[in-house]
Amino acid sequence: MNQFTVKPVSNAEKAVGENRNQKQTEASIWKQVIEAMVDPTAGMEEPERKNYEQKIMQKLRTGKRLSSEELDYLRVHNPDLYRTAMRVENARKAFRARLSSCHSKEEVQQVVSGQMEVLKAMKDDPDREYMAEMVKREVESFKKSSSYAKLPATREEGKKKHKVKTSGENPWKEEMDEDNFNRAAVYSRMKVQCEMISRLAQGLMG
Repeated sequence: MNQFTVKPVSNAEKAVGENRNQKQTEASIWKQVIEAMVDPTAGMEEPERKNYEQKIMQKLRTGKRLSSEELDYLRVHNPDLYRTAMRVENARKAFRARLSSCHSKEEVQQVVSGQMEVLKAMKDDPDREYMAEMVKREVESFKKSSSYAKLPATREEGKKKHKVKTSGENPWKEEMDEDNFNRAAVYSRMKVQCEMISRLAQGLMG
């Protein structure tokens, strides 16, 4: 009958094992901290997180810009929608640039008409709804601005006045104010997270 001898674990081996477990625990803690820093919903209950995502979806469906915090959320939790949101945002920037470069209301209408043709060509594109709402919102915002109101009616009139820089309110000032508010909120959240990291670091080193 074979007999098995159980080799006792030495103190050195125990120390190595404990050290390995401690490092794994520390790595797990730091991973959670880093994930919390890029996830605005860290610490939220599931109903709160779902409500947060629904608000993001509503903003996309109505053509509104997403904050950097909301984009971070999508990047972590919904990569497909994140790609859509970034595509819409890049298209928004390009569209705003074209509108801002117009020297007459006639040119603005031509830019808008051209964008409508682009949307028609996107009939089978899954992002078409988001793109269409973005264009609608941008056109409405621009046409309500004093910058648009001061533009001459025709291209010919615009050519005569193109050397005179049009002064007026920023067509997207409201969004800039909202961005500033969001940045303040992000700063406040990061401050809390830094304090949490500091406490964790002190605990790990203690």
